[in-house]
Amino acid sequence: RGPRPHARARTAPSPQDLARHDTTVCMCSAAAAVLSVATTSAPRLSRRVAVIGGGSAGVVTARFLKRAGHDATIFEAGSTVGGVWADNPTNDVVYRGLHTNLPTVVMQSPDLDFASSVPSYITKEMLGQYIEAYGREFGLLQLATFGATVTRVAPAASEGAPRWTVEWTVDDVAHSDVFDAVVVATGHYNKPYMPSLPGEENWLAGDAARRITHSLHYDDPDDFRGQSVLVVGGRSSGVDIARMLYGVAEWVYVLEKKCT
Repeated sequence: RGPRPHARARTAPSPQDLARHDTTVCMCSAAAAVLSVATTSAPRLSRRVAVIGGGSAGVVTARFLKRAGHDATIFEAGSTVGGVWADNPTNDVVYRGLHTNLPTVVMQSPDLDFASSVPSYITKEMLGQYIEAYGREFGLLQLATFGATVTRVAPAASEGAPRWTVEWTVDDVAHSDVFDAVVVATGHYNKPYMPSLPGEENWLAGDAARRITHSLHYDDPDDFRGQSVLVVGGRSSGVDIARMLYGVAEWVYVLEKKCT
């Protein structure tokens, strides 16, 4: 997010203040970079960190790990960074015609603007290109292992600080390595949640044309042309899909639990 123009300034404690207290002061950024200030100085340690997932969260995390002096490796199943916004994602959950529901000035990094030619609300392709540009700008693409499917993460045998064994495959060839820490940035759109509804079996059996599907599998409003559609859920994707169905489906209903 961009800087907050009305945020109140904070004054850092002086060395004298710290000397009067046996304490450690930590300041945490959104990218999980931590700066520790203590009464006794200690050398900064460089850690080997596995970042699982090369979407927006993964590349931002890797950037700040790198800036803090750590040795980060991004494991991305696709052919480039971007996650679900990439050109050829391994998890194709973004439906055709989607535009972001946040403007670019809110989504962009404070030190990397979107191109001036793009509109405020952009397509999947535009956002994927921005994330890839972010990776190039901050030297993150060379940290990535593409086509990597992580199959296992487990504690490694270690006498000192805890370490982690990460196993992955690339082109069906198995690999493994040991890391000091693991960041899981795989997102939460892999598996759709479809609860069993009372009476749904009888309803489906009443007409062969009836079906229940999840927004994960939605892509084109023409698949519902001339039909009566009930969209369950009135959040971002529900409202967006209902808008696309309007004028294509015969009837569109939106069921939102907070509506009265």
